[in-house]
Formats: sequence, C-alpha cells, structure tokens
Amino acid sequence: MLKKLILVIMASVLFITGCQSIKGVDLNQMILNNSKVKSAESKTTVSLQLTVNKRKAKDKEFLKVVDLLNNAKLEVQTKLQNSSTASLSGNIVLRQGKIPFRMYMDKKKVVLLLDNASKPIVMKVDNSGAQDKWLQDLQTKLLSPIVKNLPNPTQISVKSATEKVHGETVKGYKVNATVNFSELPNLFIALLDNLAKDQKSLEELAAAVNELNKMTGDNSKVTAQELQEGLKQFKTEFTAGILPEMKNSGMLTKYNYLKTSILVDKKFYERKSSSTFNMTGIKDESGLTGIRIKVVNETWKINKKVTATKIRYGKYLSENASEAQFLNTLDKRRSVLYSVMTSFMYKQSAPVKGSQVKVTNNKRKADTVLVKGIKKGDVIKLYTASKGGKLLTGKQAAGTSTTLSVKQLGKKSGKVYVSIIRNGKAESARTAVKYKAEK
Repeated sequence: MLKKLILVIMASVLFITGCQSIKGVDLNQMILNNSKVKSAESKTTVSLQLTVNKRKAKDKEFLKVVDLLNNAKLEVQTKLQNSSTASLSGNIVLRQGKIPFRMYMDKKKVVLLLDNASKPIVMKVDNSGAQDKWLQDLQTKLLSPIVKNLPNPTQISVKSATEKVHGETVKGYKVNATVNFSELPNLFIALLDNLAKDQKSLEELAAAVNELNKMTGDNSKVTAQELQEGLKQFKTEFTAGILPEMKNSGMLTKYNYLKTSILVDKKFYERKSSSTFNMTGIKDESGLTGIRIKVVNETWKINKKVTATKIRYGKYLSENASEAQFLNTLDKRRSVLYSVMTSFMYKQSAPVKGSQVKVTNNKRKADTVLVKGIKKGDVIKLYTASKGGKLLTGKQAAGTSTTLSVKQLGKKSGKVYVSIIRNGKAESARTAVKYKAEK
C-alpha cells in the first residue's frame, strides 16, 4: 500500500507542476527553473491530518504514531546560500507542544540543534561544490525531456496576477489546477506514449542516463531505442498488472485529489503556492483510512545574495551518539521532544494522585502548586489541559516534595493538570487538580 501511495503522490505532483503551454504561458519552464535556483529564502508550512479506523487498527504502536502525528504541523524557514550551504529553522508542532529546531549545512558538516538541546549533533560530510553543480546540471538534463512531454490535467487554468510575497509585490501568472486520481492512469499512459514517440527527448534522456552511469562507475550505456522499447514494455506491465491493483485499492477516485494554486513570476520562478493532497477510502490492514496534507510556501531573493545562519557551539554530539546521550542534552522539565521520545522507549510513569497535590491560588502574588510523596530527581510538569494545552512550568524535585510557582493560574476557580517523569520512565498521564478562586 505504501509503495502505491508514494507512486500516486509523485505522479500527481508531476502532472500538476509540469504541463503543456496554456495561453502562451510555458509552465514547463517553471519546473525546469526550480532545478536552476542557486540561492533563495523561503517559508513553508506543512500540515498533516490522518484518519484511522481504530477498530481495525490492532497495532498499538502504530496508533501511538498516528496519535502523535495527527494534526501535526511543520513550520520551516530556509536560507539557501548556494548549492552546498543552507540553514533551516522552525518548529515541529504536535498536540504535545512545539519542538523548535535549527540546522546548518555546508561542504564539510551538518549541524542539527533539536528542542534547544545543550549540545547540537554534528555530522561530517564530504561535499564538493563541483559535484553539486554537476548534479544540478544533470537534474535539468533528466527533467527537460520528461516535463516537455507531460499532458495537461483536465482542470487547469492560468491568468495574470499580482500578489505580495514576503512584502514584495510580484507580477506574474496564477496557475490553478486539480488532478483527480481517477485521471492519473490516462495521464501517465499519455506521458509514456509521448516520450516513446519523441526521438529527440529519448536521445537527451539516454545521454543523461549514460552520464549518470559514468559518474557512478557504471560503464554500461543505454540507447534511445532501448529506452523506447523499455517504455513500451513498462506500459504493457503497467496496464496489465499495476493499474488493476491500484483500481482495486480504491485510490483512483474523483474524491482523491491534489489541488494547487501557484504564483509564478515573469521569469517563471515559483514564488507562492498552496497545495492540498487528499486521499480517503484507503484499504490497509493498519487501519489507516485517510490522509490530508496541506503545503503553503513563499519564496523570495531567488538567485540573489543570501547568507545561511550558522549555529555556534562548543561541545557537541557526533552522529554515532546513543539515544541516552542525546536525551541527556534535553531539559526534561520543558522539552516536548524528551517526552515524545521516552514515550516510545520506556514504560509510562504512574501518575500522581490528586491527594498528593495542593494548589494555592494567591491574590496579587504568584500561585503555588505543592506536590508531595515523590522522589528526588522526579520531574513535575504543570499544564493547562489534560491533553495538549500549554506547559505552565516544570521542576525537578530536590527531595520528597517540591513547590512550583506559576505567575497566574486564574482569578476564578479552575483546574491545573499535573504530570510526573519518574526516574527511567516516560511522562505520566496528567492528573486534574481543582483550585479555588483567589481570596
């Protein structure tokens, strides 16, 4: 199922981003230009929604993963300085809270800082600029003969547009398109037919494949005729074997789609986009029945001067560091990542009892929460809700009791939610504790 799903997603993106000219606007140039971007800044938000039939889902670990990722969001800002130097910063937003992250990469190393850890992870790389340029050129050579043979989806339109991108007024074209999965087989077969009949594209593709083979130490060569025969054979295999399977899976319906709106500037660079991938009726033993992904993006300073943001550090972890070594760099009092990772590694801590907690809702001074009957080293955390919500504070106990201070719980009566991380255990479920109105 996963392989079929990936194939459908890739095909949808391909047909929606590379199309034949519409009203004189060459959309293929957009996808080719994306491979020619040498520097840029961008901001991207990816949202994920999952639907599961819990009665069919027998794997408890799978359900934990779904519960973790459902309604998750990735927020990332990218600074591409050149083909080998870039930085990323942003947040992974989960129901449990935000996990901030930063990453920097250049020709020699990749530096990754997760959830404000005391030490980043540093991975050594051997990345030559010459190889980067070769790969970028090869990408264009491989894409060009393919994208110019892509057929248009049924629902696609182009119109002149002017919009703001990161405070800049951008004039260009607005592309609105929808690919229903029911039309994917015909679009894919049309692409295979178009390529098989285009001798020039076959020769360009063969040359690019041979260049790739040579660079990877493979001296074998392919001819345009061999590619043509291979396309015809694959078409036969696709229509006889793969396609019937995909139809039986229930994926190829009009209710499953990829919908996008893209702003392209006058030079045919993608500057702004909003895309939604929707799939329902998934037939899978895991119990997963639906996936919805939304991606919103803005790009600016294309092929202009951009400086990637470095991460300053002293001590660091190597890529060979153990999970325990990494966990020790996280502040378990506040780290969402610590709680997420340990929930898959350790048994859950037994929750505190309401009788162990005393809340004092003070007037004109900080409120206090006293937790008794615990052990030295236990971590107490206070939240605004039983799940999700806001982390108010956290504290590691120095003895058998600890007192946490909160600036303001609320003037009226309410509840605070208390969790505990016991030594060698994952964070507990939260215990709701009532408090009275201020006096």
